[in-house]
Amino acid sequence: MERWDFDGWARSYDEDVTKEDWIHRDYEKVLKLVAERATGLVVDIGCGTGNILHFLNCKGYIGVEPSKGMRRKFAEKHGFEPLDGHFLALPLPDGVADTVISTYTFHHVPDGEKEDAIREMLRVLKPGGKVVIADVMFESREEKRRIAEEDGITEEIEDEYFATLTHLRGICRKLELECSFERINRYVWVGEIKKQ
Repeated sequence: MERWDFDGWARSYDEDVTKEDWIHRDYEKVLKLVAERATGLVVDIGCGTGNILHFLNCKGYIGVEPSKGMRRKFAEKHGFEPLDGHFLALPLPDGVADTVISTYTFHHVPDGEKEDAIREMLRVLKPGGKVVIADVMFESREEKRRIAEEDGITEEIEDEYFATLTHLRGICRKLELECSFERINRYVWVGEIKKQ
């Protein structure tokens, strides 16, 4: 995680996400869409500075964030601190959450660890719960390559682990999960994953 310097980024994060660059296009719209799908007790992985809290209307909220700087900034804004954890090690017991959400963070999970991350999110879900992931994603590796070239962002795309729907659907089939994806703009999708 240190390669992206989240601790340093915490100081300017809230300003940076409002700049409507390619990755944060429709940022507030995306947060609202995720918040609308979140019910009950919500676990927010990679919660950053807690911007989604402005839109959530749920019974309870637990933020999980690996960056100390982000946790500190979150606490300054909201008066409580998220838990120290990440996709592969959530500091929570089994079956506590009605909804697990993640916005703009799943692309930090290497492709080879995405299945483990989904398994860990499912572990903390109650029966009948769901995972909602909003992030930059692409239909396929071919689409990822084409869009990167067309938009002149190949270096940025290659610096992250942006998921493909082909890969995520394959994981969901393997784990016998229902999944659906909604495209929000050229880059960002919102996905829902549920146990069958």
